[in-house]
Amino acid sequence: METLDQKNKRLKEIGRIPINPLIFWGVVSAALTTVLLLIVAASGYISGIHWLIFVPVFAYLVIMGLFLAYISRLQRDRDQLLADRLSEESHRSEELKKLNQELESYAKQLFDKDIELTMANKRLQSLEQAKSKFVAVTTHQLRTPLSAIKWTFHMMMNSHLGPVTDEQKEFLRKGYASTQRTIMIINDLLNVDYIEAEQLDYNLVSIDIVELVENIMFEFTNQAKSRNIELKFLKPTNKPPAVMADPVKIGMVLENLIDNAVKYTPVSGHVTVHLSDARINSARPGVEIIVSDSGIGIPTAERDKLFHRFFRGSNAIHLEPNGTGLGLFIARDVIEKHGGELWFESKEGSGSNFHFTLPLFTSKAKT
Repeated sequence: METLDQKNKRLKEIGRIPINPLIFWGVVSAALTTVLLLIVAASGYISGIHWLIFVPVFAYLVIMGLFLAYISRLQRDRDQLLADRLSEESHRSEELKKLNQELESYAKQLFDKDIELTMANKRLQSLEQAKSKFVAVTTHQLRTPLSAIKWTFHMMMNSHLGPVTDEQKEFLRKGYASTQRTIMIINDLLNVDYIEAEQLDYNLVSIDIVELVENIMFEFTNQAKSRNIELKFLKPTNKPPAVMADPVKIGMVLENLIDNAVKYTPVSGHVTVHLSDARINSARPGVEIIVSDSGIGIPTAERDKLFHRFFRGSNAIHLEPNGTGLGLFIARDVIEKHGGELWFESKEGSGSNFHFTLPLFTSKAKT
């Protein structure tokens, strides 16, 4: 089968054939006329009438010659146009080949870049996970001793551990303020870390929920005592089974709920953490934790906004101006990613009950 270049070459050669069809047909006509004359002369009958016979013959030959010349010219023009078109197509084919080669080269470069970016992204994800884990673990470990130091300063300033002079109180106030600022910085770091946390950042392990609650509540013992708030833990008679959860993130949820309960409960009030096993034998087995307080409660008109990012109740702001309004927003997100639910019941001026559930058999965090 001929290639495009071969067809193009052949058509160009045809278009260059130096033959004039009119001259060719004239030569043929003259040859035929000569033959006829020789035949007539050989017959011996030459007259004017015989010559008249040649007139239509000559006319026919001339007309046919002109017609054939016209047809031949059209054929040559057509062949030339085909040759030009094939030449253009051949040129375009060469350009397409070059473009295809360039595209293949670019595709290979893009593939190599994609591999490089994928590897770099994996390294960044690994570094991000390491950063989040470091921030979570470090800040969580720092909060416990700092909280103890803070409330020790608070008790000393209020002469709960013995009389102190005014000069000593001034130093204690500075120490208390510095500790409070450090705790706020740690809380901000935790807030940023939990807001950015995705499914891969959850380290789900089997945890003893009773032990976790007891450890978190211990952090608030001094804070509750300093304000004469009764802090107690109600747990089921039979120890509930282990829960699959991220202990750091669930610990953060408990810290937030208990801290709010103690912070917004008046002096001599009470805060209770109740661990319920009523859901263990249900269709979706799990445990329920309720944090109850006798605090300021939540205004009815503001309840729909309570879990919104950066929202704080008007009465909470009046009592404690400092705060980001991210705690409950993050707590709800953490619980929902564990497959549980977080909700509340409250009456303004009469306290609040915050409930959250954790399924027993969660295998991975939800997106």
